[in-house]
Amino acid sequence: MERPKPKVFIFGWPSFVGGADTKLHHLMMLLHEDCDITLVPSHPRQLHQRLWTSLMEKLGVKYCRMEDLPPKLEGVALGLCNPRFFKGGIAHRAKEMGLKIVWSSEMMWHFEGEHEAVKDGIIDHFLYVSEFQREALLGGSGGIPGTITGNYIDPGLFPVKQRDPRRMVIGRLSRPDPDKFPEDFPVFYECLELRNARFRVMAWSPKLAEKYRWHHFDDRWDLLRQKQEPQEEFLQSLDLFMYPLGHRFRESWGRATVEAMLTGCIPFVPKGHFFDSLIVHGKSGFICGDFLEYQENARMLAEDPKLRREMSMACRHHAEKELCDRQRHRELWLNVFRSQEN
Repeated sequence: MERPKPKVFIFGWPSFVGGADTKLHHLMMLLHEDCDITLVPSHPRQLHQRLWTSLMEKLGVKYCRMEDLPPKLEGVALGLCNPRFFKGGIAHRAKEMGLKIVWSSEMMWHFEGEHEAVKDGIIDHFLYVSEFQREALLGGSGGIPGTITGNYIDPGLFPVKQRDPRRMVIGRLSRPDPDKFPEDFPVFYECLELRNARFRVMAWSPKLAEKYRWHHFDDRWDLLRQKQEPQEEFLQSLDLFMYPLGHRFRESWGRATVEAMLTGCIPFVPKGHFFDSLIVHGKSGFICGDFLEYQENARMLAEDPKLRREMSMACRHHAEKELCDRQRHRELWLNVFRSQEN
């Protein structure tokens, strides 16, 4: 007899912005054939977003308001970095309905209400994106079991693109958190001293403009607001994904970095985060200890278009085959859900 599909109620809504909401989009693509999925938005108005509801209908994913759920349910309630999951009482109500509570914060800190949910016995299973993140959060888990799931990114949504060898475009994409940007960000790019280089950043914001008000951004710079271009097209426009981080920020995984690699964009990232497990240094990108390492390797690629093209293809291959293997991620998530079955 065929094993029943796990029933999964995901409390959140997909988006093209934000790591967890983007992750939800890709999880639907990954799991819709193997799980009975229902999405429950935090804001009922999201149910009117036809872009997403049309995709869910195509995939066979159900969606509804929380008040439209039956009073008693079986299965798993999954919260992905949803700030209202605990603070808004969603997890507690889902627990009362009979669901097992699986929580993934995606961040390097605990959410408001998370510690109380641990003490109250609300959470049944924690998810982590990396060992780096798990070590940072383990002290607040109360001994509750956990699984490292990483992140699945559908390679088909980030097609590789051949770059023009005559140009050099450097840039980055992240949520517009000023802490993610180093204090010297603009001059960091400019002092790479790459001939005829252009610089592109998305998503720029008033807070970032205020932080770097001391710098004159000349005509080499494109400062794009959030979602000004489709994410995959923006990453396809870059040759190098230059990603220095602020000294107070710790990256739990690095989703945009892998998305960049899938398009053939070569990542340059700092030491001391999770990037060692995403990038093979010198083959599918560079993990740099100081500015001179960024500069030396960027100049090497700028002066050797053939090497740049070879490394671009190596980035795509590594991200697609090693980091985003569909079957491996599918089995990992199914094991998580089945471990919660009574």
